This record gives sequence, structure tokens and C-alpha cells, in this order.
Amino acid sequence: MASTIYLVSAALMVLLLLAVVGAVMGRNWKAYTPTLRNDQSVWSALAGNEAVWTLAFIVAALAVGGGAALFVSGDVYSGSLVNAGGIAVAIALAVAFLFYLFYGTYAAAKARGYRRAAAVMAASWMLGLLVVVGITLNLLLA
Repeated sequence: MASTIYLVSAALMVLLLLAVVGAVMGRNWKAYTPTLRNDQSVWSALAGNEAVWTLAFIVAALAVGGGAALFVSGDVYSGSLVNAGGIAVAIALAVAFLFYLFYGTYAAAKARGYRRAAAVMAASWMLGLLVVVGITLNLLLA
């Protein structure tokens, strides 16, 4: 059974590699010239809007609060619904922790004078280190 999983994983990695090579080779990258235009995408415009951030925070707070209330409700609802509320709260808190860790590292690197790319690299390095520690603990405790 394990060998089948390894073969499927290897096949998926080969497909991903071929897709990346095809995307890179399909472009005319030698003729690329950067432009100085400042067109913002829809996502960039939304990310810069304070009302969107406020609304996202309110929705996230209500979702976590509703999930927590559902989780502690006990016998009022079915067991699977109570478990789903607990899982939703756990996932939301894990995502909040990862976002806080990434943005905190990014902001600390920017405050030390690093440019944006180096700050993103430092924050990504921190998340990668967290993944490696998690995998190591999983291997040691399993």
C-alpha cells in the first residue's frame, strides 16, 4: 500500500514539474521589459481598504464565537455538528497564529531596514522552520 502512495506522489511531482517547465518555456521571457505603470488589481485595492479589513475581522470573530458556542453546547446538537464547531475553531486559531507569526516576522524585518523581498523571505523562513519542527516532532513521537 505504501509503495502505491509513493508512486502516486512521484507522479504528481512529475506533473507539477512539467507544468512549471511548460509555463516557463511557454513565455517569451527574453523579451520582457518592466513597465512603471501603477495599475492596482482588485485584490490590491481590497487589501488597502480599511472597511474590508474591519468586515473580515467581524466575520472571523463571529465565526469563531459561533463555533466555540457550538462546541460547548454539548447535547443540544448532534455530536458531528459539535465536533465540526470545535474543528472550525481550532483551524481558525491555527490560521490566526500562522498569520500573526508571518506578519510579525515580516514587520520586524521591515523595522530592521530590510526590503520587502528580504522581509517576506524571513517570514517564509519562519513558517518553514515551524513546518520542519512539526514534522520532526511527528516523526519522533510517532
